Amino acid sequence: AEVKATIYLASPAGIKINTDGENVILRPKKNLYGLKGAGRTWWKHLSSGLDKLGFRQCTSDLCVWKKDEVVVIVYVDDCLIFGNDKADVDKTVTQLKQAFDLTDKGETVEQYIGVKLEHEKDEIFRIY
Repeated sequence: AEVKATIYLASPAGIKINTDGENVILRPKKNLYGLKGAGRTWWKHLSSGLDKLGFRQCTSDLCVWKKDEVVVIVYVDDCLIFGNDKADVDKTVTQLKQAFDLTDKGETVEQYIGVKLEHEKDEIFRIY
């Protein structure tokens, strides 16, 4: 996501950016992980993208987004996407890949943020 504030960084030790050996001050164009405000900038970027895709944020838990029968749960930069119809979930993943740099693990989740999930027959899930 784009940087809203003016931020300057010293060049990393041992990295020579110009040929005369002087230290160079860097101004990032995008937010970097670990910078103050990076998490908030990411959240605004993700929220805006989900909103544009038609997802609506849950009022009781702001980390939960829903569109029709598809639910997206967000924890920092990890998303859990699930729904009743695999085609709808796949469509959502495709849309998110177009909007964000997304890594799709494409697997059944057994644990998410310390919560154990079990998928049983007849589309029943147990949460521990």
